[in-house]
Amino acid sequence: MATVFLPDSSRLTELGYGRVAHVPVLFDAEGRYCREINRYLRARATLDWHPMMDASEVGRDFPRQASLISMAYELKNFNDWCRDRKLDWRGLSYEDIRAYQADLLGGRWSARPRHKLKAETANARADQATHFLRWAADQGLRSPFTIPMIEKVRAIRSRGSSIATRAIVRVRAGRAKRSNTTEIAKVVMLPTVEEIREWLTSLQKARGYAKALACRMIIEVGLRRMEVCGLTVDMIPSGEALEALHRKGIPSAPVSITLTKGGRPRTVQVPLPLAGELRTWIDTRRMTLALRFRRRTGSMPSNALFLSDASGFEGIPLAGHTIYKAFKAEPRPAAWHPHFGRHVFACFYVLHALNLDAAAAGGTIADQGADWLQLRGRFWLDMLRRQLGHVSDETTDLYLRWLATATSVASMANGWHDFLNLPHASEEIV
Repeated sequence: MATVFLPDSSRLTELGYGRVAHVPVLFDAEGRYCREINRYLRARATLDWHPMMDASEVGRDFPRQASLISMAYELKNFNDWCRDRKLDWRGLSYEDIRAYQADLLGGRWSARPRHKLKAETANARADQATHFLRWAADQGLRSPFTIPMIEKVRAIRSRGSSIATRAIVRVRAGRAKRSNTTEIAKVVMLPTVEEIREWLTSLQKARGYAKALACRMIIEVGLRRMEVCGLTVDMIPSGEALEALHRKGIPSAPVSITLTKGGRPRTVQVPLPLAGELRTWIDTRRMTLALRFRRRTGSMPSNALFLSDASGFEGIPLAGHTIYKAFKAEPRPAAWHPHFGRHVFACFYVLHALNLDAAAAGGTIADQGADWLQLRGRFWLDMLRRQLGHVSDETTDLYLRWLATATSVASMANGWHDFLNLPHASEEIV
């Protein structure tokens, strides 16, 4: 299997290679440098080549390292597939790429035996393979690579508008059809508050306070894993600032984050009790861990907010994969992972807001009806976009379906099912 390697960007910058210091490097199963694939990754990183080079140059931006890492892993998968099938990418046709995509969808090429990948994942990997082969053809490294294209009409809806405009886009023929309902079952089956509390308690006992506190930033604030890892000590308000917010009756503390998806900084609201815990963590346990790290290594500790408290690893910043493993710690809710934790935050946030709205109107959510639920739900989800950084229209619809299920509004559908199962339902119909 090929390997993705992240070089020492500081060292490369010192040597004069700062323009590509952040670019991952791929080595094949024999440990050999994948020259052409690595050239492609550098070309993508520097915008010397882009899949839409023949289109307008407006809007092209340098890809972030996280995007380049995703490209590297997609090409690692493709390179391994070629090696397993004894194929040379220089001679592949578009039909071979369709075969690669079919293997991904059918579970014939997966890290887990017979595990069928989602259409989104299979499309992304096949798209990246076609991009690489197109680039290789442009560089004269292989014969021309032809991709049949088709035109599709897509609806584009402005945020908060019920009116959609239509645009014609060109996509490669044969892309897998994405299901519009696959995620519904996952969101509908969100864990209960009790299940989450039990998991957090168990996690803290088994993996330590640092990992539990980091995970809470996902399920109580809605941050992504990379955003949690990017938090630094100076981002958290001082004890005096938190006390001032408490005196004014303000329930949350603003925290500005800079390492975000897309690179656009944003300010999130952290519940005041959690912000207080973070401040106490910084002033007590974290300080001890930083001191132990310096004594053990002789180096200055990181300014990262979350440092490991595991024996032998004290003071090392928590990484994204560590947080992912923490979410998988048993006992855990079903299908539990960090991105699902963001769903939990969003859904329970909006449900709490709707309960307050309904109480202010002198009733419950069920008293207000489905139209009210849709209107107020969309309002609060639009407010939540600023906290989460981005919520697509598709995700908004998923959350609204969950809200309908989580409240007695869903009883309208259940009532029809109950009616059909009445002992004498047929007689009543007559």
